[in-house]
Amino acid sequence: MKTVFVRSTYIAFAAAAVLLAACGDSSSNDVGADKLGVLAEGSPRDSVLLVMGQGPLTAQYADSLRLEKGFRRENYVIDGQQYEVLYYRELQGNVAEQVQQAKETPVVLKDGKVLGWGWKYFVETAMTDLKLPNPTGNVPGGNGAPPAIIEMKTDSGVAPVEPTVAPADSTKKSGA
Repeated sequence: MKTVFVRSTYIAFAAAAVLLAACGDSSSNDVGADKLGVLAEGSPRDSVLLVMGQGPLTAQYADSLRLEKGFRRENYVIDGQQYEVLYYRELQGNVAEQVQQAKETPVVLKDGKVLGWGWKYFVETAMTDLKLPNPTGNVPGGNGAPPAIIEMKTDSGVAPVEPTVAPADSTKKSGA
């Protein structure tokens, strides 16, 4: 009886993964793209957490409220709509660290259902249409604002886009 239950659980999960059409780009350079590729628009939050597994982030004190099963979690209410962003990550770290595009991949949910995932989705849709804030801030060393999009469609095809970092303000005096 136990064997039948285990087999049916694996079969059900495998069937669900096959039926889901990706709402992110599983061929992208996003962290965990091969794992997150089974997520489709409308997938429930519980399925996202099942696919993501147990995350490597730690937290102290009140920061633990920003973690969900070891992954960074951010909640937003924008124009009366509630959004949640879970960040898939494979490298150990602390939730107090700044979000870094090279280490984490966003999964955007609304009302407990996936809207999309990956940095391309986040920049082109979540930041523009949904008005979600830039999670990377203006971090020196390649995480400029907004996060880089790997490629952008132009009239002549697809062109790479370089990440940008805001120039330093030379009018400010240091150490004063």
